[in-house]
Amino acid sequence: MTGHRRGETPDGAPPPPARYEFVDDASGIGSVASALESSAGPVAVDVERASGIRYSERAFLLQLRPDSGPALLVDPETPGQTIGPLAGILSARPLLLHAASQDLPSLRELGIRPSSIIDTELAGRFLGIERVNLGAMISEHLGIALAKAHSAADWSRRPLPAAWLDYAAYDVLFLHELADAVLPRLDDLGRREWFEAECRHLVESDTPVPAADPWRRLSRLSSLRDARQLARARELWMARDRVAAERDIAPKRLLTDAAIIEAARSAPTTRTELLAIEGFDGPHRRRLADEWLAALEWAAELGRADLPPRQGPPGAHPPHASWKRNEPEAAALLDLARGSIGAVAEELGLEQSLLLRPSTLRLWVWRAATAKPTSAPEDDEALLQRVLRDEGARQWQIDLTTAPLLDTVHAFRSEP
Repeated sequence: MTGHRRGETPDGAPPPPARYEFVDDASGIGSVASALESSAGPVAVDVERASGIRYSERAFLLQLRPDSGPALLVDPETPGQTIGPLAGILSARPLLLHAASQDLPSLRELGIRPSSIIDTELAGRFLGIERVNLGAMISEHLGIALAKAHSAADWSRRPLPAAWLDYAAYDVLFLHELADAVLPRLDDLGRREWFEAECRHLVESDTPVPAADPWRRLSRLSSLRDARQLARARELWMARDRVAAERDIAPKRLLTDAAIIEAARSAPTTRTELLAIEGFDGPHRRRLADEWLAALEWAAELGRADLPPRQGPPGAHPPHASWKRNEPEAAALLDLARGSIGAVAEELGLEQSLLLRPSTLRLWVWRAATAKPTSAPEDDEALLQRVLRDEGARQWQIDLTTAPLLDTVHAFRSEP
């Protein structure tokens, strides 16, 4: 099937008609496999999910394009169908993606585990480009304006509207040309090695290990004051996650974080009290009131030994939002460390988070701030290197951040 985009596009040259073939049966999968096997070089890949709508991050559409020809759009959700030989073919080929960290988990769920990738968004970040979304980069480097009309659409819907397929095709039709435009500039700046190290890291990282206490990611959890409140929040989070998985619906569409925190704080014991809390009202949520009350009742019956500790698992640290109030030394060192990393990032024209993940910086700051006051300089260096290695920092990041962070902690310790 061949399609094209209709309607208005942003300022700039409109794109040519979107050339694509849509496949939703086994014979079509075979044709796509043949097209890929007869091509050479990287395959441009993208996926469409139903983020914020469905429970999982699985792909509801797989978009492919070899080095030439139309986009190949594959529906992996057709009953009784899998992507079959495509998983093996794509796993053996370099894949060209934009924002690979978002798409790799969905690809792995389809059985696609690439041996190498090229990420054009990551290339843009290493070039210091301010706007690295696909539309902005294609506009800047190729002079083509793409509308993002369906980026938040429910891609689990069937049948998929033709306009959505047009939109999906454009996500891979220009990736080869974009890579040709931006990758040589990495060589000009001497940053190709950094870029390739990051691409390898994305491939080798595989699926992140689930957090030990995922419920601790609840927004504003630090506003809860005691262990019993934390237990209510935990049990409500777990009930929400279970029901969401059973119904294949995004958890926050069932119950917001804010509603969980308020219920954990106020401890409703009756249906009337629960439904009076904002976020628990409404016909759809009312039907689940018994689930939430059961979770709250379970939390109320827990013995003291079963209540969650204020701090997370060993090796973690209290929420950094509370440091200024409860851990002023850690907060002060964090401000200084951010300033040091910020200075390096500004000099290079890069964003700070590319130099070092914020979570890695916070973990090192916490351990350094809570270390024994008698720590020698060599102890500070050993601690920093250990945290950087354990957190998976790449060698180029270690090379750029070690000296400024050590200078920072030494200056911090020498202050009266």
